[in-house]
Amino acid sequence: TELGRSADIVASADYTLIPKMMYPNYADFTITFAKNQIVLAYLNTSKYADEINSDNWIEILRKPEVKFGFSNPNDDPCGFRSQMVLQLAELYYNDSKIYDDLVASHSNLKFVEENGTYVLRMPSSENIKPDTNKLMIRSMEMELIQALEAGEVDYYFIYRSVAQQHGHSFIELPKQIDLSSPEYAELYKKVKVILANGKEVTGRPIVYGITIPKNAEHKEYAEKFLEILLSKEGQDVFRKLGQPPITPAEADDKDKVPESLRKYLK
Repeated sequence: TELGRSADIVASADYTLIPKMMYPNYADFTITFAKNQIVLAYLNTSKYADEINSDNWIEILRKPEVKFGFSNPNDDPCGFRSQMVLQLAELYYNDSKIYDDLVASHSNLKFVEENGTYVLRMPSSENIKPDTNKLMIRSMEMELIQALEAGEVDYYFIYRSVAQQHGHSFIELPKQIDLSSPEYAELYKKVKVILANGKEVTGRPIVYGITIPKNAEHKEYAEKFLEILLSKEGQDVFRKLGQPPITPAEADDKDKVPESLRKYLK
């Protein structure tokens, strides 16, 4: 690490970062073991809670009296992923007005198509200027959770795991737009957000990866931890917390994975 400390296990909520930043010098395999997804969460006291479903959620959000929220894309990855989901929804539903109706017409956020990619260039946070009668944008997801539970907002975009752990109801969105599936990785790449600080983020599946670094000091214990993580017991924990396990787990190079872990892999 930057502090000069070694790690026995490295895990990332973006599995692509392990090969990108650690291969070939520091690691040589990545196991993908669980995933997450963006959902639309709500309470039974939210407007139209008894009507909303996976088919009509866009029309519910379009209703003038319905207020929804997401975290600030400049501050929170869930925020820029929520924007990606809504833009991908335009492609999936063949409706070019979804993002305009729900976000662009109520803020200074707007996607522009550039050579087949849909790009959102984020203004500075103070210049997002949401219409607070329709949109709630907060720095972090916890503020939205509090707003939902206080009745200040009807719906919010959030990770499935967060919604499930807080006991919120949620609508599961199509896999083509919810950023959950490596199967649709090429489709997710069609959306990109450029943050106010200049950092560019492209749509990717929310898949968790893990590895044991080559210089791990306690490889035996690392392997034992991964055995628990990849076992049925570990999978049940992830499932309970709203992070569906990948069953069986997958590795980009099974031959490089310690032999004791291979029985858990596809």
